[in-house]
Amino acid sequence: MRIASTPVELDPVQRPDAARIDKAAREFEGVFAQMLIKSMRDASMGDSLFPGENQLYRDLYDQRLAKSMTEGNGLGLAKVIARQLGGGDADAQALDTRLAGDPATKALDPQGHTGIGALPEALGAQTLDLIAGRPVSSASASASEAQSPMDGFIDQLMARARPAVDAVTGAATRVGAAVGQVPAALEQASRAAAESFAPRSPERFVASIWSHAQAAARELGVDARALVAQAALETGWGRRTIQRGDGGTAHNLFGIKATGWKGERAAATTHEYTNGVRHTERAEFRAYDSPAESFADYVRLLKSNPRYRQALESGGDVRRFATSLQQAGYATDPRYADKLSAIANGPTLDRALSTISQFARAGSAAAQPLNAVAPAASANTVAETAERAVQALLRR
Repeated sequence: MRIASTPVELDPVQRPDAARIDKAAREFEGVFAQMLIKSMRDASMGDSLFPGENQLYRDLYDQRLAKSMTEGNGLGLAKVIARQLGGGDADAQALDTRLAGDPATKALDPQGHTGIGALPEALGAQTLDLIAGRPVSSASASASEAQSPMDGFIDQLMARARPAVDAVTGAATRVGAAVGQVPAALEQASRAAAESFAPRSPERFVASIWSHAQAAARELGVDARALVAQAALETGWGRRTIQRGDGGTAHNLFGIKATGWKGERAAATTHEYTNGVRHTERAEFRAYDSPAESFADYVRLLKSNPRYRQALESGGDVRRFATSLQQAGYATDPRYADKLSAIANGPTLDRALSTISQFARAGSAAAQPLNAVAPAASANTVAETAERAVQALLRR
């Protein structure tokens, strides 16, 4: 049944307590926010991961979400209610209990405020009817046929959130672009660092293959230091590489023999161990056109051979990776794992990687056009993210 809209005149001396009205309005807004979230939950398809098992936690989360939605300026509904009850302005009149449909109240927000109070009269009346549980009047229903009050509230919430979402999206795009440039920047830094070291020095060898080790390590899921250490152990820091018949290098950085190999080969003398006793023999090894091909074939070998499964499960544990390789029969040297671990954690790699890091930072500082179009805060975020990405890649 529709309540008559004739205002109830109150005693002018009985003025409402503004503080209590404001508190009640905020509590009502909080209840409405919980109703809004519950309605959205009921309209969803449910939780596919934990159906029916996380109700308590979801309810607690929804309560917290509703509280966050109503903090500060909130949804704007509390201000509307406070103004209607005379508690929102210092010069407010005595309590007016007239309904929104009364001709004397042509709009929910006569002050011209934006937000919930700026809704059309018919839409505002329908909103109050729905909140109070009254039947929706035909006039207000026809006026808001194109959009329901719930849709209006959601549109306003999305409008408030859209600037923040756009800012986050823009920052993510810039960060993605910065991170995408990290591999190329590291390759340039590695080349520059290699040129700064003396020829045939161990540090120069590390810098020359570091970018290839990074790419291979990411594909295998292991520490790049382990791969560099293995290449250093197999080639004597690049000084004892396997040679082709014409004297050129075979670029075989991991001592992979030519068993089952259909490509080019190179014969060389190698040291093997039988029952712990070292002896020398002649063997054929795979030949490659570049260090990149050597790393790529090494990745294929480890990923395609089941006996190296435990080595690939070692993650960033260099010692475990080296031990698993030795146990799988990669090398016959009984101290292979000890030597590999010592090189990976030794000062030579530290010096080389520290120099690469310095060149990477210098190159990052020189790449100012990347942040030229971003605001200052976003530029700092992109730079910091790129720096963290560089450091993370160098640690692998």
